[in-house]
Parts: sequence; structure tokens; C-alpha cells
Amino acid sequence: MARLREFAGRFRPAGVPGAAAPAGVPADLRAGREAELEPVFAALAETVRTCSDLREQAAEDARATGRRTREQCESILADARSRAAAERAGALASARGRRLTENQALLDEARRTAQEVRERARTRLPYLVEQVLDRIRGLGARP
Repeated sequence: MARLREFAGRFRPAGVPGAAAPAGVPADLRAGREAELEPVFAALAETVRTCSDLREQAAEDARATGRRTREQCESILADARSRAAAERAGALASARGRRLTENQALLDEARRTAQEVRERARTRLPYLVEQVLDRIRGLGARP
């Protein structure tokens, strides 16, 4: 829809301001503007095509960068997963080694304690046997 200014502009005088002149034909500004701007738009057509080509190239570059980035991320994740598995296996082996060492130390301590008990029993055994025998003999002396 035409604006009020454009509509009113059609009826402006065709002549020079001053004394009254006969009424002229309304000016067609739109046709004049289009004719005046047509060479400018024709000159810009190549620039518009260049911009469109640049946008398409940029979009393709962005897609390629996205693909490369996804591939790189997948590679990093795969490497991290394999290293994590190796680290877990190493930590498990280390923990098992420490546990075996601790268990061996406990076993050695238990063996030393058992040897000490045997030695004490060996030294006390004759005395204890003598006491048992005395009690048995004492049982026989009673009526």
C-alpha cells in the first residue's frame, strides 16, 4: 500500500515554484527511481553472487571442520579408554602385589609365633609331665 507521502507526491506541481502555472501531470517517482537504480543493482549482482558463493564455501568448511573435530574427539576418547583400561590393570596388579606382600608378612609372623609356642611347650613339657605323673601317683596312694 502506498504511503501518504508517496501518494501526495504524485500531485506536486510540475513547474517551478512561483507564479501560478497551469496544472501539470503527476510525477511518477517510482518509475524514475527504478530506472535510476537499475544499473546500481546490476553492478551489485556479481557481488551478491560472490557473497552467496562465500557463504556456501564457509558452510562447507564448517561441516568439514565439524567432521574433523568429531573424528579427533572419537580418537581421543578411544585412546583414553584404552589407557584407562591399562591403568586399571596396573593398579590392580600393584594392589595385588601389596596384598601378597602383606599376607606373606602375616604368614611369616604367624610361623614365628608358632615356633615360639613350640619352643615354650618343649621347655615346659617335662615339668608338666612330671606334675601329671605326681598327681596320678597321688591318686594311687589314696584309699
